[in-house]
Amino acid sequence: MAEPEADWDQGKLSVTMGERRRSGSFTDDYSIHKTNDDATYCKRAAVQLGYYDDPFINRFVQASSSTNDMPIRRDPEISRGYWARVKAFRTLIDQFLQKAGPSCQILNFGAGFDTLYWRLKEEGAKFRRYVDVDFSSVTAKKIRMIRKPGKPDLVSIIANDSSTELYESGHTDLHGGDYHVVGADLRQARELHEKLVAAEVDFSLPTVIVCECVLIYMAEEQSASLLKYLADSFPTVCFINYEQVNLSDTFGAVMQRNLNTRGINLAGMAACQSLESQKKRFLENGWTHAEDWRMDIVYSQHLPKNEVERIEKIEPLDEKELLTQLLEHYCMVVAAKDSAGLGLDAIKF
Repeated sequence: MAEPEADWDQGKLSVTMGERRRSGSFTDDYSIHKTNDDATYCKRAAVQLGYYDDPFINRFVQASSSTNDMPIRRDPEISRGYWARVKAFRTLIDQFLQKAGPSCQILNFGAGFDTLYWRLKEEGAKFRRYVDVDFSSVTAKKIRMIRKPGKPDLVSIIANDSSTELYESGHTDLHGGDYHVVGADLRQARELHEKLVAAEVDFSLPTVIVCECVLIYMAEEQSASLLKYLADSFPTVCFINYEQVNLSDTFGAVMQRNLNTRGINLAGMAACQSLESQKKRFLENGWTHAEDWRMDIVYSQHLPKNEVERIEKIEPLDEKELLTQLLEHYCMVVAAKDSAGLGLDAIKF
């Protein structure tokens, strides 16, 4: 789904950006779909400059071959933010994989063009099943990009032995080996359940759900329904959520105004007002454990100091106020149910 940081990808991160005009969209959902493209370009910009390594991101950038290798300019604050997000997610996911073992499952909700599956496979991570979930219009595009010839060969990584065959359903779902892409509206629990069943998800296995800037686009009752469905369906499950927080101050208001100019409504904003409200929606809907951290704290206290020093040399900042403001308005939440006693409630920074 969408990643609102992408709306800060041109010019300085200042209040004046809130006045920038954007082209309109036909529907809220269409506008949300388009921010997936923005986020993909932001990630590629960070990768090109060496913030982190992702040899697969170029396969999902919608650009002609003549421009595909040209550097994309983004503000340093944006690139640092994406690096921190990627590093934070891997820190938490790696802990889950270590605790859950190779029989676990990974579900990526609102996956967009995320490349996490291929990055995990390249690094030798072991899991039973990986499922990307997003709107059907997004998954249809992702499947075409996966199948398109190029290097690295994404299909060969999925079909890692001669017995694996990839097959599509309705041009929006792809199944093969341990990887699945399914088109579903996360606001529709029945549709989501049917797609997870089609992807051969085993609800009894330890499962981690990865979610980046998704719940905020749902009405509170819709996200609550989704979280309750997941808590009721998976006895041993971890939910890792990256999302906005502290939206009631001036900087938060600018973020909202930027999205509004694009026709995007933050329907779930009430749950993003504070760290407490972020945790509360999990604990009120069947999850037994929840912890959260603002991203400025994650960046300054919990990520490896040597790596922070490395990425800060890539594009030095004269002052860090804007970066700090940006990071203060995002958070990581880890919620869990741990019927198997695997220690999922100990996953943290």
